[in-house]
Amino acid sequence: MKLYIESIEGGTYLASVGEKEKQDIVRDNNNEPMTFDCLNEIKAHLHHKRFDEVWLKQSTPYDEMCGLDDKREKLEMLIEWNKK
Repeated sequence: MKLYIESIEGGTYLASVGEKEKQDIVRDNNNEPMTFDCLNEIKAHLHHKRFDEVWLKQSTPYDEMCGLDDKREKLEMLIEWNKK
């Protein structure tokens, strides 16, 4: 199982769990998508789960601001998550 963390505007993060093709967003008790202020909040909320990989996805407005196509792929990077 993998964890995907997406950085969105305003320093907020969304988290989803699953595989590249099928991911389920982390939701609260009201079935609303949860937002997090930092990676440590996500880690604390999901402390009881183990992940094979954790990916951080980030879009930047710079391409669009420079007049380039804003539909480019998001930057994705594998991050260290579990202490060994």
